[in-house]
This record gives sequence, C-alpha cells and structure tokens, in this order.
Amino acid sequence: MNADRRRALSPIWLWAGILAGPLAWAVDLPVSYAAVKPACRAASTGVIHGITAASLLVIAAGAAISWRSFRHADARSTDGGQPEARARFMAVLGLLACGLFALQVLANAIPTWVIDACL
Repeated sequence: MNADRRRALSPIWLWAGILAGPLAWAVDLPVSYAAVKPACRAASTGVIHGITAASLLVIAAGAAISWRSFRHADARSTDGGQPEARARFMAVLGLLACGLFALQVLANAIPTWVIDACL
C-alpha cells in the first residue's frame, strides 16, 4: 500500500468525512439563529447567508475527503471484517451523511430566503 493510499484510508480522514456534515449542521443551526438580531440591526441578511455558505463549504470538504477515501478503497463489498471493507463502508457513509446534512442546511436556510425575520 503506497503512502497516498494509506493516508486516504486513515481512520482520521475517514472519521473526518463522516463527521463533517453533522458538525457543520450542528454549528450552523444555533449560529444562524443567534445572528438574526445583529442581521436585523444591520438590515442585511448577508451574515446569515454567509454562515450557510460556510457550513456548505465544510460539508463539501467532508464529501471530498470521503470521495478520496472511496476511490482509494478496494472495489469489493462493504460487508466483512477486513480493513479495506471497513474503509469503503466508512467512505460511503461519509458521502451519504454529507449529502443528507447538506440538504438539511439548505432546508434550514429556506426561511431566510422567503420570510423577513425582522418584521
């Protein structure tokens, strides 16, 4: 196993890909709610949209990490006790988690596009 493949299949990178989505969403939600009053005082929702964009960037980085790990993992099945199968499963799980949490962050942002929070 070469160094690049070993690095891509490292547990640290695999867990980073899995946890990027949930952590970005968990930070996005309370920070977006806390930013409403300052955004109303400034009469601009740019801060809230910036928080959403930053969260989506973190999720995209997690998805990129998971995609890299997925490409370096063996193309065999994801079930089994071998380290390669576990790495492939974790990479697929990271891709799915990032996709689902990106949808959740976007769903949380819809009200800021539709409803004026300062009324």
